[in-house]
Formats: sequence, C-alpha cells, structure tokens
Amino acid sequence: MAAELQVHVVPHTHWDREWYLPFAVYRRRLVALLDSLLLALPREPGLRFHLDGQMAVVDDYLEARPDRLRALRRAAAEGRVSLGPWYTLPDEHLVSGELLLRNLELGLERARQVGEPMLIGYLPDQFGHTAQMPQLLRLRGIDTAVVWRGVPAAGLGGVFRWEALDGSAVDTIHLQHGYGHGRRLPLGAAELGERLSEETWAPVGPWLVMAGDDHLPVPSGLDAALGNAELPRATAISNLADFAAHRPAAEGCVRGELHSAASSFVLKGTLSSRFPLKLQHAAVERLLERHLEPIWTLSARPWPEPELRYIWRQLFLNSAHDTICGCSLDQVHEEAGRRLDRAARAAGSLVRRLGVDEVAETFFNPSSFERLGIAPLGTGRPDLVEARAVDPPAGLLFEDQGDRGDLYTFEPEGEPVRAPATGLVAERLGEEPLIRLQLDLHNQRPDHRLRLLFPTAARDGAWAGVAFGAVRRPYRAPGTERGQEYDLRTDPAREWVLAGGLGVILPGPFEYELLEDGHLAVTLLRCVGRISRGDLRNRPGNAGPELATPAAQMLGDHHFELAVLPAAADHLEVARWADVFCHPLAPAPAGLAAPPQLSGRPTEMVSALRRVRGRAQLRTYDLASFKIEERWLD
Repeated sequence: MAAELQVHVVPHTHWDREWYLPFAVYRRRLVALLDSLLLALPREPGLRFHLDGQMAVVDDYLEARPDRLRALRRAAAEGRVSLGPWYTLPDEHLVSGELLLRNLELGLERARQVGEPMLIGYLPDQFGHTAQMPQLLRLRGIDTAVVWRGVPAAGLGGVFRWEALDGSAVDTIHLQHGYGHGRRLPLGAAELGERLSEETWAPVGPWLVMAGDDHLPVPSGLDAALGNAELPRATAISNLADFAAHRPAAEGCVRGELHSAASSFVLKGTLSSRFPLKLQHAAVERLLERHLEPIWTLSARPWPEPELRYIWRQLFLNSAHDTICGCSLDQVHEEAGRRLDRAARAAGSLVRRLGVDEVAETFFNPSSFERLGIAPLGTGRPDLVEARAVDPPAGLLFEDQGDRGDLYTFEPEGEPVRAPATGLVAERLGEEPLIRLQLDLHNQRPDHRLRLLFPTAARDGAWAGVAFGAVRRPYRAPGTERGQEYDLRTDPAREWVLAGGLGVILPGPFEYELLEDGHLAVTLLRCVGRISRGDLRNRPGNAGPELATPAAQMLGDHHFELAVLPAAADHLEVARWADVFCHPLAPAPAGLAAPPQLSGRPTEMVSALRRVRGRAQLRTYDLASFKIEERWLD
C-alpha cells in the first residue's frame, strides 16, 4: 500500500521529557498517553504511532507499567509503533561527539530489545545540527535523516543531500513547516480534506504530514476519518520509514553544520543560558570518556558495565535539548545538577576501585601524542614541570550589556560597557606556550550578559572545535541573513576557537562571537529571568511559555578556567593544545597493559578507548580528513 500512497500521515507526539514542567508531571502524562495508545491499537487497525525517535519514552513508560512490555513488543512487531534510534533527543552543539554516538548506540540497543529500530536519524527539534552528524548516522547504518531547524535558504527543497565534513552523506527530509504542522487534524470529511490540502504544499509528492505536536494525545478516529473522506490523493496513516522509502529525490546538497534561521528559529541564546551547568556536564563527560573508561580498558579488571551504563544514562538524560540548553523550569535544572552529581560520584567510586589516589606516582596520558615523557594512551611518571605566575595577556576586556531577552534569545538593552578585565590569575607550566587563566566572579546583577573580549587581528573569520572535527566560519555582520529571527552572530565552539592567530580554550562547549572590531568575545554569563518572552525585537513571538526562572539570573559565585594560545600557527595546533588543557594527565594504577598503537599522524585525536562485549575498541578522528575511525584491539 505504501508504494501507492501519495500523502503519508504520521501520527506522533514530540515528547520533551522535562521542560516547563518537571519530569514527574510529564511522566504521568506519558503513562496516560501510551495507555491510551495501547488501548486504541486493537480498536483502530490502521493506526500507527511515531514515538518521537527516542527510547527514553519507552523506558520511562515501562518503569511505571512493566506489565505492558508484551503489548509494546506486539505493536512494534506489527509495525504499529516506531522504536528509536536515539535514547534521548540530544542537543548537538552542547554535548561531546562521543556522547552523541553513545546516545545513538543505546537507543538502537534498547530498540532491538523491544523490536526493530527505526533506522532514520530523527532530529526534529534540535536548535541546529552539528557538521559531523551525517557521518555519525552512517557509522551506525543510518542513511536517512529528518530535520526541521537550521536548514539554509538555498533551494534545497523538501529532501536534500547532507554531507559531513568527510564527505559521507545522508538523504535528509526537511520538515519545512516543523514537526507539528499537522497537529489536531479535524475528523469531519470536508474540514479534513481542506486541512490536508493546506498541509501538502509542495508541488510534487509524495507528501508527509506530521500529525502531532508537543505532548499531544493519540489522534483516535483519524484512520476512520481518512477512510471516509473523499480526498483527491491517496492518503492514509503511515510511518516515517514508509515515507522515507518512497521520498522524493534530493533536490540539492549542503555540507557541514546546519545553523541557519532562514526557515525556523535556531535560538542561539541557549548556547549560553545557565552556562555553568553546561561546564559541569562537560566535566563529567571528560572524566568518563578520556580517563575512567580508557584506564579501566587497559587494566585487567572485569568491565564495570552496570556502573558505566548508569553514569552514561545520567548524561543522556541531561543531554536532551530542553535540559542541556538551559531553557526549562528552574526545578528541571536543579534535578539536572543532581544527576550530574550522582554521575560524578559513581565515576569517582570506580576510580577508587582501580586503586587510584590523589598522591599517585603513575599517570595516564589520554592524548594521541606524547606528553611530559608519557607515550600516547600510556602510563608512566611524567617529567616534572614548574608552574610559574605570569601576567594575563594584554588587552583583555570585560563587556557587560543589559539583556532583556529570555532563555532562548539574547536581546540587548542599552549600550555595552567595556572595562579592563580584572581578577584573572595567569600561569604557565614549564615551556608550554599556553597561558592558563582562572577567574572567580560574583554576579550581583540580573538581566545582563557578561563576556570576556580577546584582542585579535581577525577580520575574515574563525575556526572552532565541534564534535569530531572543526569548522571555519567566515565573519558575517549581525543581521546579514534574513530569517525567522534576527541573525545573531554568536556561534558554538567545543573546547577551542581560533581567530587572527589567537587560540582561546575552554573545557566544554561555549558561545563566542567574532566582532567587527576584531575582538573575539566569549560569553561567561547570560542572566535572564524567564523561559520565554513574547515581546522581543530579535525574535517574533514566544519560543516557550512565559514562566519565571529566577535561578537563571545566575546570581552568586562562579569559577572559570580557560587558556590562551598566542601566535597559534593553525587550528591543528590549537586543537592539540586544547586536548592538553581540557584533558590533563590522570592518576592511574601501576601495571596497566601496553597502550594501543596509533597512526602517529599529528592530526589524529582520541575520542574513546573502551570495552564492548569484552573486546577493546579504540575510536579516533582526524582533523585533516575529518574521518572517524573505529578499530577493535583484540
């Protein structure tokens, strides 16, 4: 039947696990939703339902209704519900590439434990898309993606070819009017026909109608209504896999990240909302990915699968876009902080089980190159280096500006005020070129944005680290690109940015902007008091509910650690020094196995060293070819 269909109607819900209400409230609604779905499926033979591409929805339901597993398996076997491929729908800029890949792995694994996974990279509401996502999907056998936000106005059409930095590509279905355009379809024949004609706007088909929206119930009666209506095109309830199998041909091609507001909000203010929580999340990622798992892999100890799975799950839950983006109720982010605390404590317990203490004489090198006399991914006693106090780089400025925006969008108020940056403590270790900086701030002001400005000779653009790679973004004045919201020129970076020969390094994701006068601005705090406001100049209408978030004013004490690499030769040099700064040598037990052999290429970077079903696996990526490589070691 799918081959004859012209209009594929896909009932679904978009399920924010936590957002403007806490998880406990949304879970009660989820249980009611899936209870009603499992009751409706036997009564409505044509009903199918898309479970938002994330298996956390299933796990949260089964935790409350374990007796419904058999019914879910039956529905999945009959093709009535979709499973996966993600565990949660993660933000793509604010978590590590390794976490993105592990999230996908767990989603596919859990889906296979219930039925067959949906092999479509469903990315319906992320606030833009990272440059290497097509390669991540391809690595796990997925050749089709579905996106809404971030697609540029370049004549790409409803289906386009999206290439990663290495050239690997997926055909991508663009939800040009969002994932909720077919919400609340009427059941009356005339009204239904009129509405479907509005929702199938493309000149050629087949057409996709996403019949759902945030937390909406199952559209009972829709299958019968479609059967009873006299429609000009063959129309029926379908699913994304069937539509993808008969999708129109790709019309255009785009390479790299998708972060344009041409057709939808990308809400760049989320890059810096509740920034300290993002740094806390990144600290747990680094401990897990680059210290704990590699050291345990090289030890002779049994792999602590239950404990590591627990830690990873806490990070997956926090990586959901409304959580890591900082754009939810204060109560949500308080719980996110507690998850990170639990994850860090569990990781610390595993470190202690290895017999590692703070006075260890043996250290592990997590990098792909020798450091202080220790081989790549090896252990040993590091060469001693002296830390000496130095002056901070000259010309650093604080820029403080009023912000009457919300957690999604920066809205300037008044003129920015610049002043010499004070309170910075700087040091150098041995002969390394890095200037390491520490800064303690006490924020007493609401409704403002504080940035640290670095003088550079940049006029043309900047390189920035991203998941599994790096991108070069040319300079563009604010407001250059017309779109659904004002074209703010703040952009995401992961661990480092390079502009005009100056590298700035920060251990996690951060927001930066290359200014017209050559300064490189790094946001330290963005302090606002509402999830959303409907009266902004930079964005028409609301992006969420107008609820107060007093904790998002970020009042109180904050600590930042960053580094500057003056006179950097290129982005490869900055990326390597960022690896040194963000992933220090770690105390390790004696007697670890010999390190795996690496390529020796200066462009090779380590992402993971772990055990999977008893076998050691190394994952690296290359900053020249941008290829992700996976290799079994035994």
